[in-house]
Amino acid sequence: MPTLHIASYASQIDQAAKLRDGDSLAQLVSLTDKHGPLLLESLAKPERGNAWIDRTLETNAPSYAGQFKRTIDKKAGPFAEIATLHVWTLVALNPTTNPMTQQMYPVDAVVAYEKQHELVTALYRWLMQPTEESTKWALPLLYVVCRDLRKVAEQADERLLANSQKAGKLEEASRLLQKCFSCCLNDRASDPKSSRKMGTYYLATLLFKTYFRLNSTALCRNIIRGINAADLPMLAEFPLAHQVTYRYYMAVFAFLREDYTEAEKGFRDALALCHHRMKRNIELILDYLIPLLLLRGVFPSEKLLSRSARHRTLFRPFIDAIKLGDVAAYDQHIEAAEKRLMERGTYLIVERARESALRGLLKRAWILESKPARMPVETFRQYYNAAWRVHYRRTRGKSLADAVTQDEFDKGVGGQLLDGEEMECLLANMIFKGLMKGYISHSHQLVVLSKDKPFPWYGPYRNKGPAYLEARAKRETEERLKMPDLPAVHGAA
Repeated sequence: MPTLHIASYASQIDQAAKLRDGDSLAQLVSLTDKHGPLLLESLAKPERGNAWIDRTLETNAPSYAGQFKRTIDKKAGPFAEIATLHVWTLVALNPTTNPMTQQMYPVDAVVAYEKQHELVTALYRWLMQPTEESTKWALPLLYVVCRDLRKVAEQADERLLANSQKAGKLEEASRLLQKCFSCCLNDRASDPKSSRKMGTYYLATLLFKTYFRLNSTALCRNIIRGINAADLPMLAEFPLAHQVTYRYYMAVFAFLREDYTEAEKGFRDALALCHHRMKRNIELILDYLIPLLLLRGVFPSEKLLSRSARHRTLFRPFIDAIKLGDVAAYDQHIEAAEKRLMERGTYLIVERARESALRGLLKRAWILESKPARMPVETFRQYYNAAWRVHYRRTRGKSLADAVTQDEFDKGVGGQLLDGEEMECLLANMIFKGLMKGYISHSHQLVVLSKDKPFPWYGPYRNKGPAYLEARAKRETEERLKMPDLPAVHGAA
């Protein structure tokens, strides 16, 4: 197996530091880069004799530390210390077995976190030193080590919890990440575009992820206030990846405070900027965007649904149920998708969008009754309950002509049927929310409907022209002709 000798690794670090090559340095200290296994393989060679101990955590002074000090120029920065701590972290995160004694050395995520914390601290202190030279070139390095710090902190907390100990490493890491964020935000370089300010949004979104994991989203306000008060270039001048992530989190915050108009706009902007190959990011955006569209009564386009097969499978039944006014099918699908929707925090939004399916059902009832100006509450109730009977038969493979016993029917959908008072309350709510136009005459048990669009869609209502209205009237007439006679069930409305 190929290996990467410590001396060769040290030379690469030294050359990248002298050339101020932040991208190469970031690769060389990343915990997920391909150099990691090659370095560890080099340290684990049996021919190294007693120096094999460098592959374990049993020494406080590994031999590679001296190699880095001799090879890496001190004037370039603290990169000898950073390289030492990086290799130490790799050793702690990767288990090994002593080939001579067969002793097992397991993963120690807590030690790995401590070394990675020291690494980030060393880089932070160097960046904070006053200098006339711009340190923007080191931003890729800062991104990588801060990202790895958060991941290792999560692993350390999992290890501590498994050992019944208090987990606080991620919270501790968040404080150091806050310092790194301030280091970028408060850079006093004359030209903001050539300063560390260009790393502000990346560190901000990294902090957002950390605070969400800690369930401390209130702390995000401090970050947002700091950004709004700072003299930063326009968001459009930052890297596209930073823009997408920041817009996504701003939309999530708007969603959490129930500002759905702002949230939808933010998610649309983030999706428009997101690269088409970033499937995971697209799915995270669609987790919120599609429910918001359904809540507003807008059907996601086929083009939008095609961007994620998982979301097409998840939300297609809801869209079909709304189009058909099939409340029973909508309830069935929301029950099946409950776990997934709860995980993303969109369950209540999808549940509220059920009103669109209910509106469709009531409108179909009105159309089948030849669009009367007044319609009894009882008639709406009969259509509503009939829809549940049809759903019950369909889900059990029964035709409309098949007999259904009362006990079987009550056990299946009896709890979903409405009486007159419940139906009147439901209609009152629909009128209050603007999904029906009219009023209820309680004394006469009649719904008096408006002459102008008694079942308006969510605003803005778009008139698609006379040709569209004529085609819709034709479809409605055909639906009335196709309406079958439902067999009555004894005792059920």
